[in-house]
Amino acid sequence: MKRRTAILVILLLISGVSLMLRTASAQDPGYYPVDLAAGESFDMCKSGAIVCPASSARCDDPKVAVPVDLPGGMGIKGVSPGKTLCSAGSAAGPRRVFSITVR
Repeated sequence: MKRRTAILVILLLISGVSLMLRTASAQDPGYYPVDLAAGESFDMCKSGAIVCPASSARCDDPKVAVPVDLPGGMGIKGVSPGKTLCSAGSAAGPRRVFSITVR
């Protein structure tokens, strides 16, 4: 009887861990969402989403958004409607990824 109980507990633990891993992988990967109009700029430093000074900003689709220098530091400017990912590095923290939607 003890052996069956131990096996049941082990199977419940395995299924619980499996469920947690599946739930974690289905969640948003942690992109910082930004909604812009075409021509509008987003100041990464003022947003608090990245530790500044930020550097080496890149955008996957420059037809949608491009990195720009702003008075407050690094920024992203909406170019034309669409969606793209942009990122920037920081000397004091990890590279941050932004999900940019330009309307």
